[in-house]
Parts: sequence; structure tokens; C-alpha cells
Amino acid sequence: MMRTTLSLSLPTFVLALGLQAGVAAAPDTATATASADAVPTLVTAGRPHSPSYDPHAGLDPETQIGIALRHQAEGRPPEALDTLAQAIIRNPENARLYAVRGSLLLEGQRVTLALEDLEKAVALDAGSADALTNRAQAYRQFGRLDEALADLDRAIAIDPDLIPARFNRGSMRYAKQDLTGALEDFDQCIAIDPHLPGPYFNRAAVYDALGKRAAAKADIERFMRMTENAGWKEQAGELLAIWSNPEKASAAPPAPRGHR
Repeated sequence: MMRTTLSLSLPTFVLALGLQAGVAAAPDTATATASADAVPTLVTAGRPHSPSYDPHAGLDPETQIGIALRHQAEGRPPEALDTLAQAIIRNPENARLYAVRGSLLLEGQRVTLALEDLEKAVALDAGSADALTNRAQAYRQFGRLDEALADLDRAIAIDPDLIPARFNRGSMRYAKQDLTGALEDFDQCIAIDPHLPGPYFNRAAVYDALGKRAAAKADIERFMRMTENAGWKEQAGELLAIWSNPEKASAAPPAPRGHR
């Protein structure tokens, strides 16, 4: 993921700006795909499939999305994208297909193609909070920050409890020195899922910028107990040491590493 390092005029830094909205499969997808895979495909012996052959042609879009996500989860991104491409050919007005493919392209840092798909997804379904959140990610990587923030505002209006949208907007608000807004977003992330480490780190940065050092230290300590990322645990420990020793406060904190 991309990261944002903030200047020392905002004292400390935040975790990676850019949580991506998930693309969950339909609840019955696993069953449907297992059944589909169990049915043998009859082909003429010795004849290879044509390049346009699609073994999933008879399946509905949600089932094909489930198959694509399984390919992705098992380390086969090309097969995931090919499954979605074939599904889009047969269902060119299905917003979810574009949204899911855009998400996978974004994950693979193919941002231009991702944005094309996410634009299409939003055009077909303007009420998709996930697609708006991921389009904001693509906009941000192109430096289109006002459009990114507008998409996050829209996503949160649709789904106030969507953590990636809240987390990313909070990070953008912090970067714009809107500390009250940033605190609101990170508070809400923690209220929705108190077991997610990242928002504690970022809320600590906001607390510190607001002059609430004790609250900042408490959140960093909580983050260190929760995170399994050794690199971020180390960064948090170094930051806590700076906060605990005022004479070190003028030292620049280390640049944050990538975080998921």
C-alpha cells in the first residue's frame, strides 16, 4: 500500500493512508463454485480450448466473482482477472464485476486500469460505498485529492460504518490539519471494531497534535499490544520513546513502513 509521511508541523505520522474496501462474495458462493467445479466439462478428445473458452460461461455474475476471489486468495491473480473479464463480456452492465476487478487491479498497483473499472462501477451503481472508497484510493494515487475526499464523503454517507472509508478519510483530514474531523473518523473506526490496531495508532497521532499526550501514549501502547506487524511495533516503540523523553522531541520520527 501507499503511505503518507507527514511533516513535523503535525507532530508524528500516521499509518498507511489507503485501506482498501473489501469485495466479499455472495454467502452461497463457496457452495455454488464447489458444485460447478464438480461437474465435468465435455470436450472433444484431443482438441485444445480456444482462447475465448470460458468454463464458467453458464454461471451467474456473483458465482463468477466468488471463483475470481478464490483464484486471488490462492495466489492466481491472472486467473482471477481472466474470470472477471469473461464475466464482464457476458454481463457488461453488472457494476459488481467492474468493482471487484477494479479492486484487484488496485491491489496489484495497476492504478490506471483500476480507475477505469471503478469509474464504470460507480457510473452503473452510484450507491456502492465500496466502489467509491476504492475509486478514492485510485484518485489519491493520481494526486486528485479533492475528488478522493468527495468520494469518501459519499461512501460514508451511504455506509457510515465502512471502516476503510473512515480510516482513509481520517488520514486525509489529518494531512489537511482538520484534527477534529480526523479524530471523529478514528473514534468511529474504533467504535465499529475495537480489535483493529491501525486506528489506535492514527488516533494517537491526532491526540498528540491536539496536545493530549497522555491519551496519545495510551493509544500507542494499546496499538503495540495488538499489532502483529513487527516493523510497525518497532516504529510505535520509537515514537513512544520520543513522547516519553521530551528532550528527544526535536528528533524526526522514522518514516513509516507499509502496513495492511
